[in-house]
Amino acid sequence: MEEKKELKSNKFAIKYGVITAGTGLIFAIMLFVLDAHYENSTSTQIINGIIQLAGVTIACISFKKTNSGFITLSQALKTGVGVSLILAIMSVTYTFLLTNFIEPDFIDKALELSYYDTLEQYPEALANMDLNQYIDAAKPYTWFSYPAILMITLFFGFIESLIIGLIIQKK
Repeated sequence: MEEKKELKSNKFAIKYGVITAGTGLIFAIMLFVLDAHYENSTSTQIINGIIQLAGVTIACISFKKTNSGFITLSQALKTGVGVSLILAIMSVTYTFLLTNFIEPDFIDKALELSYYDTLEQYPEALANMDLNQYIDAAKPYTWFSYPAILMITLFFGFIESLIIGLIIQKK
């Protein structure tokens, strides 16, 4: 009986993970089309967080309804983290495609915007660096965005799943 519940949890994680990732991808493409993908605004991050929260919540509630109104904390965690894992993999894939194929100079443009923002807000932090020195110094560390996307998405997915699981659990 326990194996069937695990299988159901995985199916819900995959189904709603793909839906959530698709929604996030549509939002990212919308930002790209509007040329707003360079902005790292708070509103963009909040919308991405709401997309993830909605996907995790809907997946857990759907699992509970299908499972005769029962869901354990463990099942909620597996479902929610599974949704978040699929979202994270799709986000990393999109970021890789964006920075390497769709817009190969994305990183240079983003670093240039970052340089001018830093120069305006914290000029002493640049230690008299010009734009080219700043880009040369920062570019080797841009690979870190891939594991950061993965870890941050999974972390928030775990927290969201934990809270949702504690609220809706019924053994």
